[in-house]
Amino acid sequence: MPAGVGARFFVACDSTNRVASAAAVAGLAGPCWFIAGRQEAGRGRRGRAWTSDEGNLYASLMFRPKLAPSDLAALPFICALAVRDTFIALGAPAEMVQCKWPNDVLIGGKKASGILIESSARSSNLVDFIVIGIGMNLMHFPADALFPATSLFAAAGQAPTVREAAALLAGRLYARLTEWDVADFGTIARDWTNAAWGLGKPVTLRTNDAEFKGTPLALEADGGLLVALDGGGQKRLYAGDIFPVASTD
Repeated sequence: MPAGVGARFFVACDSTNRVASAAAVAGLAGPCWFIAGRQEAGRGRRGRAWTSDEGNLYASLMFRPKLAPSDLAALPFICALAVRDTFIALGAPAEMVQCKWPNDVLIGGKKASGILIESSARSSNLVDFIVIGIGMNLMHFPADALFPATSLFAAAGQAPTVREAAALLAGRLYARLTEWDVADFGTIARDWTNAAWGLGKPVTLRTNDAEFKGTPLALEADGGLLVALDGGGQKRLYAGDIFPVASTD
């Protein structure tokens, strides 16, 4: 782990995010990683279950930045870039590793990582703590995922240990967070855009209450995705999912 960053390891737990949040509420100062060999109740975004077989990386970082909730728009993209950095360091070809809005990482066009960020604020002025949960498919992947999935081993033939992956992830995320200038979203947006999947191409977009087709154009300064709608006009999305357009063949 980077200097000054703690780590707690578990053979199994319900969810590393839950364990990290409980430790924060109990008064742990952090920063600290919580890493499990297996999760009994892993969670993805929007309450989805996260398959948690042994051999993959399940880790959450709890830390207490002196930031306001309004400062956090760039955080999902910083985390996605750090995960991308980690996959490349573990042997995945850089051209195969892409970031999918809002915070997934793909290898060869298939999902290999998901990120779940949760925070607690005692007031509207400052965040009390943040938990960044990261799952990386090193050896296994679900066959029935909503978005086609893969693992580092399946896509690139690399088989790192969980310990190796955790050490690299901790270092890459620490570097990205240390470099973070809250006032400069442009640099982060540029790095993310250069590695983005789906920009400039027709896709299917799903939100809580709608499904439609459009072409993602750009990442906005507040983290929203600017989309050109097939029927005309534009729309900013702040939550949802992107899928390839289904083939008609």
